[in-house]
Amino acid sequence: MSEPRPAATVVLLRPGPDGLEALLTHRPATMAFAPDVHVFPGGRVDPADADPSLQARSVVSPADAAVAIGGDLPPVEALAAWVAAIREAFEEVGVLLADAVDARPTALELMAARQRLIDEPGSFPAIAESLDLRLRSDLLVPLSRWVTPPSLDRRFDARFFAASVTDVTGDSEVTLIGDEVLAHAWHRPLDALASMAAGEFAMWLPTSTTLAQLAYVRSIDEVRERLAPGRLGSVVIEQIAEDVVRIEMPAGGGVAGQPVNAYLVGRRRCVLIDPGDPTGEGLDRAIAEAATRGGEITLILLTHAAPDHAAGAEALAERLGIVVFVGPAGGRHLPFPVHELGEGSVFDLGDVTLRAIGTPGPAPEHLAIVIGDGQFVVSGDLDGRRGARSMLEPADGTAWQRSLARLHSEAPDAIWLGGHPPLHSRA
Repeated sequence: MSEPRPAATVVLLRPGPDGLEALLTHRPATMAFAPDVHVFPGGRVDPADADPSLQARSVVSPADAAVAIGGDLPPVEALAAWVAAIREAFEEVGVLLADAVDARPTALELMAARQRLIDEPGSFPAIAESLDLRLRSDLLVPLSRWVTPPSLDRRFDARFFAASVTDVTGDSEVTLIGDEVLAHAWHRPLDALASMAAGEFAMWLPTSTTLAQLAYVRSIDEVRERLAPGRLGSVVIEQIAEDVVRIEMPAGGGVAGQPVNAYLVGRRRCVLIDPGDPTGEGLDRAIAEAATRGGEITLILLTHAAPDHAAGAEALAERLGIVVFVGPAGGRHLPFPVHELGEGSVFDLGDVTLRAIGTPGPAPEHLAIVIGDGQFVVSGDLDGRRGARSMLEPADGTAWQRSLARLHSEAPDAIWLGGHPPLHSRA
């Protein structure tokens, strides 16, 4: 199993006539890695991105860069990811998140610099010096972290950022050179997700999840205020009952500082509910916890497909060769195979049974999972605690109230196991 290489991705945003739009690029079908998919500009972090001369040109300091992404990288490595995002946006689509100390470079100088980046990897320090650039890292807003599953030959540990092209000094028009990008287009996030669902183009989960996270955002200021990471916590394991273990994963949706509760249910044949953290450690701990009980994870259940509940599901399903189950139409914005559950679906694990109850309100596909004879119910977001660093689809308040009443009726004495800390409560 190869070690993931550091990478950076930048989501370029602009205001459109019907709301905020994000830039997606289309990779050629001939590419060895990620062929024929729609992605945001990005790529691996080059050693030169940590060059002291580049870091000195950054508006954001190494120490502040490390804090802003969650505090899990040393300062120089952290700022290298920010620099890589700036470099990749310039190289791939011609948007330069930098300004000149003196005169703005001419169009010919910028074109020559982009071509040099393609021809001479590692040349960004020399280019920044020759153009006397100040790197506007302050225009980047950290979003999330994604670690490529171990099943892939090429693995990346990618930091995602957002930036508004309206903040760019000078020309922010997107242009393409080289052979890594076939085409580009601006999309409202919900429109792009609908196109993916209709089979019009393909995306990987980090891209579709990021679009879902941005779907209800109106400005880069809202991204900065509502979605940016916090301090990364630790994985927490809590034994709730003989058949139920809570695994608090610290980065729901890949966002540091947004913990999500996953639940491991069963002894030998285990179900994992809501593995929302795609960064790796929480998933590893879930597998290990099942093994210590003499069992293994045999399927994944999602109370709903919001990024902070679903983002780790694909990687774990591929790794273990198992199936992901969601509520009705819950897979519409997920780019991997899922099985949609019917009302009242029951899973008999041998040691314990699970029963899925449709509880729309937080999301149309929302499920509550009743464990055994009803002592516990995994309530997802139905208890009102939602992702701390999310802007989710508008809730249906009327449906939510009906779902609360139904769940109280069907499991009146249950302890509710919520989707987010604090831990659990009798609702």
